[in-house]
Amino acid sequence: MKLLVVSTNAALTMGGEAMKALQYVQQLLAQGRDVTLITHDRCRAALADQLPEGRVIYVRDSAMMRACWRTPGLARLVNSFFHLEVARICRDFDPDGVVIHYLCPISPVEQRFPPKGYRYVIGPLSGNIFYPPGFRHLAGRGLRLQQRIYRPLQKLLGLFSRQFARAERVLVSGYDRTREALDWAGCPPGRIEEVWDAGLSEALFDRHRIHPAESPPHFVWIGRMVPYKGAELAIRALSHAPEQSQLTLYGDGPQRAELEALVRELNLGARVTFAGWLPHDALADTLGRFRGLLFPTLREANGIIMQEAMAIGLPVVTLRWGGPLGLAEEGEALFVDAGSQGQVVRDLAGAMQRLAHEPDLAECISQAARAKAEAAFPWGRVADSWYAAARAAHDRTAGGSREARARHVDAPSGVDSDQHRA
Repeated sequence: MKLLVVSTNAALTMGGEAMKALQYVQQLLAQGRDVTLITHDRCRAALADQLPEGRVIYVRDSAMMRACWRTPGLARLVNSFFHLEVARICRDFDPDGVVIHYLCPISPVEQRFPPKGYRYVIGPLSGNIFYPPGFRHLAGRGLRLQQRIYRPLQKLLGLFSRQFARAERVLVSGYDRTREALDWAGCPPGRIEEVWDAGLSEALFDRHRIHPAESPPHFVWIGRMVPYKGAELAIRALSHAPEQSQLTLYGDGPQRAELEALVRELNLGARVTFAGWLPHDALADTLGRFRGLLFPTLREANGIIMQEAMAIGLPVVTLRWGGPLGLAEEGEALFVDAGSQGQVVRDLAGAMQRLAHEPDLAECISQAARAKAEAAFPWGRVADSWYAAARAAHDRTAGGSREARARHVDAPSGVDSDQHRA
């Protein structure tokens, strides 16, 4: 079986979705699987030394895609044209021997236009995530509109699009909220399979678990500096935490100047460090110097950084909302309710105080988090679960469709990545 993995982005430098697409393909290649990645041409430079030549097909911007980028309000249509080109590329492969895996984006709303007669799986999907009620004032007008029309839009798409009904499997990592969205879109419940959203490098598990109680009461936040990532909440919580507590923020983004002003306003300059982006290969060594990770994200579909922290044994303080709820149980992380800003700030500060003053608690959470990560998150295990869905699709419907084979009679047996332009 040949697997075609489709992702709009794939790189170590483009965020969590792009990272997991690349790492999944690398994992399959390391296992000797026949897999090819189909992604956008913007990823070419980032993938130059990451995948063997011939294992990537790049989709270049068409005139229509460029027009959508330039036209206000039409940028979200770019992915539709990307997927139409992907369908054309896939038709160059024999439908009897190929399965298409639509990996990213993760939204149930995304229209993928799979070619008829080809077997495919979709996911993991983890969409249908919005701000908690007490923080909806942070949502822009577009997101508020999206939340209001999300259910009727899914039902409408379910009437006109059969992408989920035709899929062999729909992988879900967004728990009940994503299952609900898929139900609205007409996805048969029997097609849904629960999986983890992403895996972690075996190198993280080759390291000894850290002992956070041996570190000073210094905390770390990592991410893009935008409102939903919760850096403001972490800074405000520090102002209520014990004086010896400090906070280092790794990352950057449009909110940075505002966050720096907040630090000055709260007179926290001596206790807060803005450290810029942290190279991924330095992540484990760096996190091992802290007492805990503050992860008060307000609209997170999963939370790869939380998985990574758990793998090395760093206690995580997070909200009972969204992706983090599915990654850990009580005792494997410290959870605070996602109520109002004042309540979250107070509870985050209380969690920091507990970790600072109760070394046994930090050690217990470290042990439990590491055990959970070892059991669930190694990339080999996660990749096997995704690949098994594709293999089952191939074996269950081996032989393909007569219509697709007829279209393929005069098609080339392979594909030259440089010949394909959207």
